[in-house]
Amino acid sequence: MTSLPRIRRVYFLVVLVLMIIFCLWNLVRVRLVDIEWLKEDNISRTVATSGWLIKEEQLLLSPGRGQLRLLVDDGERVRAGAPVAEVILSQNGGAGEKRVVYAPRGGVFCNHIDGLEEVLRPANALKMEAVEKLEVKPVSPLTGSKVEKGEPVGKLVDNLSGIWYWCRVDGEGNRAVKWPAGQQVVILWQGRPVEARLEKVAGEEMLFLLPAYPGHLIHRRQVQMELKVGELSGYAVPSRALVKRGEEQGIYIVSRRRVVWVPVRVLGGTPERVIIAGEQLSACTRYVANPFWVREGDEVE
Repeated sequence: MTSLPRIRRVYFLVVLVLMIIFCLWNLVRVRLVDIEWLKEDNISRTVATSGWLIKEEQLLLSPGRGQLRLLVDDGERVRAGAPVAEVILSQNGGAGEKRVVYAPRGGVFCNHIDGLEEVLRPANALKMEAVEKLEVKPVSPLTGSKVEKGEPVGKLVDNLSGIWYWCRVDGEGNRAVKWPAGQQVVILWQGRPVEARLEKVAGEEMLFLLPAYPGHLIHRRQVQMELKVGELSGYAVPSRALVKRGEEQGIYIVSRRRVVWVPVRVLGGTPERVIIAGEQLSACTRYVANPFWVREGDEVE
C-alpha cells in the first residue's frame, strides 16, 4: 500500500505545480493586456450601396466572319482612327483578306463585353429591377477567336466623360440620404474617396456622376460603394474593446489600478473602430483595448 507521507508529497507537488502555472498564467495575461488612453477622433458616417456603373461606351463590330487578332491590349488608351483589331475573313478553301477595325474616337479599349453596353446609358429611363432580370452572357474576344460578322470584337470607353454610378438606397440608408439633385458628395470605393455629383433621384434609386475616378472602374460593371453622409465625433476605440452586459454596451477602464466596467453610448463607426461617448469618459481615462485578457476587479499596472 502507498504510504501516507508519499501521498502527501504527491499532493504537495501537484498543488505547487498548479500554483506555479497559475502565477505564470497571470504574469503572461497581465503582459498581454493592452491599455490605452482615450483619444478624440472623427469617423466618416457612411451608407453602403450596391449598383451599376454606366459609361460612354461603343461596341466595335467585326466587319465579317473570320479569325480575330487584337492589335492593342485590354485597358490600353487609343487615339481616334487607331487600328485596334483585324479580322482574317474566312473563305472557301482557307483564309481570305484582312479587315481592320479602327477606333472611331479616342478612349480606352476593352475586350470584355457584358451585353449591357447598349442598355445602360445615362439618358435611358430604366428601373433597376428590370435590369437585374436581364439575362446577359459576358464574352471576352481574344486573339485567335472565331467571330461572326456584326459580333463585337471589343468596345471603346470614353475615359474623359466621367462614369455614372446608378444605385439603390433603401431602408435606413434612404432616410439618412436626403440630398437634392446637384448635391456634391463623396463616395467611397474600397475605402478611397471619390468626388461625385447627384444627378437624379427616383424613389430609392440614385444616379451619381463621377467626373474623375480610379482607372480600374472602367473595367467594372456591378460594384459596391459607400455614400459618405457625415462624420461622427467622440472617443475612438477598437470595436473589440466593447464589452456587453445585458442590453448595455460598455468598456473596461482602469481606475486606481483596478479594471472597472463602465457603460458607453456607441454613436457609430466601422467594423474595426467605433465612436463612443459616456459620462465617465475623458481624455484622462485609460481603457483596456483587448478585454479578453481581463476580468472586472483585476489589478493592472
